[in-house]
Amino acid sequence: MKSHKGWYRLLYPEKFIRQLDETMNSMKITKDGIFIEYKSSLELKFIRYCEMNSNITKYSLEPFPIQYIKPTDGQFHRYYIDFFVEFKNGAKFLVEIKPYSQTKKPILRKNPTKYKDELITYYINQAKWKAATDFAEKRNMKFIVLTERELWNIQSTNINLKLKKIFQ
Repeated sequence: MKSHKGWYRLLYPEKFIRQLDETMNSMKITKDGIFIEYKSSLELKFIRYCEMNSNITKYSLEPFPIQYIKPTDGQFHRYYIDFFVEFKNGAKFLVEIKPYSQTKKPILRKNPTKYKDELITYYINQAKWKAATDFAEKRNMKFIVLTERELWNIQSTNINLKLKKIFQ
C-alpha cells in the first residue's frame, strides 16, 4: 500500500481542537486557512471522514503524548496517538490509523531481517496500544485501531460498524 504525506486545509476549523503539545508540529495557520499534516493516505481519509461526519463534534490530530514502555529497550517513550474524536452523543475515542499488516503478528518469512523488523514493529505497536487502551479507559474513552479495511469504504459504514461493536 502506497503511503503519502501532505497538508490538508480544514473545511470546518471549528471542529478541530489544537494539540495540547506542539512537539509534533502537525498544524499550521496561514492566510489561506488552517492546515493539518497527514502522514498517510489512510490518515487523509480519516481526516475527511471527521470533517464530513455531522455526528463528530470535535477532533484533533496527535493531540497529546501517552507514555509507554518500549519492549526493545525497556525505557519509557512518548507515543502520539493519531486522533482524538468526540461524537454528538458524548462518546470519545482515541484512534490509531495503521496498515492492516501492522496489526497482526507477522508470519515467519524466508528473509529473516524483514521478519525481525516486522516482529519488532508488531511488539512496539502492541505496547503502544496497551498504553493507549489503559489511558483511554481511565478517562472514559475508547481506543480503536482503524486500518485500510475500515477506511477504504469511507462512506463510514465500516467505521460505524467497528464503533458499534465496541459499545455492544
